[in-house]
Amino acid sequence: MLSTDYTDCSDKKKRGSRVEAKETGRTPHSIFPSAGIHSGAPLLSVKSVDALLLLALLVPAIALGADVKMADGQRVAALIEKFDEAAGVTLCLTSGERKQVALREVASIFYSGRSERLVRTGDQKFIFNAGGHICGAVEELKHGATIEIASQSLGRHVLPLALLRGFTALAMEGRAARLAEDLMRDDGIAPTPENAFLDHVLDRRGVPYSGVVERFTPVRLEFEHDEQLQQVRVDTFKVAGVRLAEAARDKRMPPDPMDVLQVGVLCRDGSYVVGRLVAMDTFQWKIRPAFDPERLVIVPASELVQADVLGGRAVFLANLEPIRTEEETIIAPPQPFRRNANSQGESLDIGGYTYAAGLGVHARSKLTYRIGGKFREFLADVAIDGRLEKEGSVVFVVAGDGRELYRGPLVTGRPTGGGLAVRVPVEGIEELTLSAEPTDDLDQADVANWGAARLLR
Repeated sequence: MLSTDYTDCSDKKKRGSRVEAKETGRTPHSIFPSAGIHSGAPLLSVKSVDALLLLALLVPAIALGADVKMADGQRVAALIEKFDEAAGVTLCLTSGERKQVALREVASIFYSGRSERLVRTGDQKFIFNAGGHICGAVEELKHGATIEIASQSLGRHVLPLALLRGFTALAMEGRAARLAEDLMRDDGIAPTPENAFLDHVLDRRGVPYSGVVERFTPVRLEFEHDEQLQQVRVDTFKVAGVRLAEAARDKRMPPDPMDVLQVGVLCRDGSYVVGRLVAMDTFQWKIRPAFDPERLVIVPASELVQADVLGGRAVFLANLEPIRTEEETIIAPPQPFRRNANSQGESLDIGGYTYAAGLGVHARSKLTYRIGGKFREFLADVAIDGRLEKEGSVVFVVAGDGRELYRGPLVTGRPTGGGLAVRVPVEGIEELTLSAEPTDDLDQADVANWGAARLLR
């Protein structure tokens, strides 16, 4: 056991508290709710703060302290010294002691005090078929085959266009942002033979176009319009999103997020690189990305905000694809489930606390995952989204192989006080189903959140 002086996964950070964020150096990026300082179980004592300051003088300045979240819920304040595939992660604890931990035993590593980089006009989020994305500015789309991207955190990369699902504009809100996000979903367009060979462009007015993208620069996007049979030009800053043709995509299957040990690294510019961690020291992380395992992506340590361990002892359902979804609203408009956001596209708010990982649904909802009998427990914190104040009422249900394992009490909206902790044994379960059921008030304001929904081996 590494430490028992740190709070478990029920520790949370108050939503919207900019003062607290500055004091604790925490942002809402952590998989688990961020931990604020409280009297019950202090994250860092005066002695441990002094120890960290002393350690910071003894190692290179780049080696900033991290909040390490273990798969079993423990938190460890440490300096991340190095990683190699044989020995695992070397932690330098606040006591000065060094500990080696297997990567699969880590859930997340969070670096405090890393501010987000400002989004530049025309910046896009380039989304990979194999998972993850790079945020940056397009330099040039060459001959419809390769694209050059300039990322503030990761530098320049020239990528085959076939590796990308598409891209969406950053710093975009409202209807255009929701439509662009929906466009990138698996069911974002009608699955017709014609659509498979067409690129789909959405402008910031919400107007869609179908055709073939020919050129993309920091200034404009040019494409052949399928219906008008002419070239159309759209200023880059007016583009909301582009979904690239299905038929032209790389057909390699991404690694299984349940069984293949990978990391997901979040950078200051919003880039999120998924892949195999090859090596790491106090200056940089080296990753073989899932989108191109032959490529080596180097992430400067100064650009790291968070690293999530995927396929380890703890597996988050937001990283898995449900095998069945059943979603039906009664009087509310349709709101499909979302990963790491509520069903309305905002951050997951559970009783006044922000969760960066989880599932957002709207009752009535039923999501089924194939987990293959590989896990021991399912855990989550559940609630009506805190933005709904006192509105909404839902019953959360967990079933395994068609048998009800857990039926919670009636959960109503409340803006503070946290959520309801759910812990369900799932040993031997092949298929796990999460349901959010409406009650007598129909489904008004039934924006239901499964915060940090995860499986433990």
